[in-house]
Amino acid sequence: MARWARVLDAFAERGEWGVRDLARETAIPRSAVHRIVTEMGALGLLTADGDGRYSIGPDLARIGILVAGRVDVRRIGRPILERVAAEIGETVVLALYDPSRRQFSAVDAVETSHPIRYIWESLQDWSDVHLGSSGKGILAFLPESEREAILASLPDPIPGRRPISQEAFRRELAVARERGWVISHGERYDGAIGVSAPIRDAGGRVIGDLIGTWPDNRTNATKEADAAFAVKRGADELSRRLGWPGA
Repeated sequence: MARWARVLDAFAERGEWGVRDLARETAIPRSAVHRIVTEMGALGLLTADGDGRYSIGPDLARIGILVAGRVDVRRIGRPILERVAAEIGETVVLALYDPSRRQFSAVDAVETSHPIRYIWESLQDWSDVHLGSSGKGILAFLPESEREAILASLPDPIPGRRPISQEAFRRELAVARERGWVISHGERYDGAIGVSAPIRDAGGRVIGDLIGTWPDNRTNATKEADAAFAVKRGADELSRRLGWPGA
């Protein structure tokens, strides 16, 4: 079964293989690879093209779709939210992105024990991705074409509590992509600090973000940096649990 798993992993990474290349990629003897792909082909998991190459078959595609549809991001993410919230001592929110709306909404959170806290329920409504770390933690990491389509729909300067030119905004997003996380100060709500990092699915698509947030009377540069790294680690762990192989 371990060899089957390695072969399936290879097809998840690349949809078509020849036996020789697949043997080299998986470090499995060529004869064993040939036997495995032949058996998978008989089960409808792979399709042979007649030239010694194999691609993902209809039954494997169907299984993948069914499994993906049953992944409960909130259930998988809950222990990660709890750990990150304990680590930073503040509220941590899980938000999911709807590409058809080009907006996001918060679906779960672990709240801080501090009496003064960020009211995360405000993010349960559909929100735009160009405001605050909660939105830009998604926008900055979308494919360029999708990101540019969203930016093209916005005026210049981009409105908000802190209006910003399109050029400066693009520079902010580029910096976020380089470091892997976003920080904001009072962009969506006065006095709110936020740090966020993207969450990806098995195909590497950005499906939301993990957000740490607290009021500005409890912030400093060290806390913001520590929280950013903790949130980034949590988002990456959740992505891996959803099947993302990692950068």
